[in-house]
Amino acid sequence: MSTSGGRYPISRVEDLASQGSVIATLRVSQWLSNHGYDVKLTILEVLGSVGFCGRYIGSCTLMNGATADEYVVTLGGEDWYLKFWVDEVEMSVNVWSCCWDGVVH
Repeated sequence: MSTSGGRYPISRVEDLASQGSVIATLRVSQWLSNHGYDVKLTILEVLGSVGFCGRYIGSCTLMNGATADEYVVTLGGEDWYLKFWVDEVEMSVNVWSCCWDGVVH
């Protein structure tokens, strides 16, 4: 457990993100693109900000059986809902949600 309460240490998540070891679902990529965001840059910015402007809100079990951490990250006056898990075999952060908090996608 990380000190923030999540399953995955934020330093590990930030390290993997800074190396570009991130996989996002098609749903995440399409939502960001449809709202005018650069998919890669936005995901990296949100993941890289969890440690200093994120608030852990819980964990959940995904359809694939993995446990994901959920955060609200405040950036540029917007609250972002972020859900991810770390694949230690593939050495990547898998992003399952990255959108404005409260928005269904």
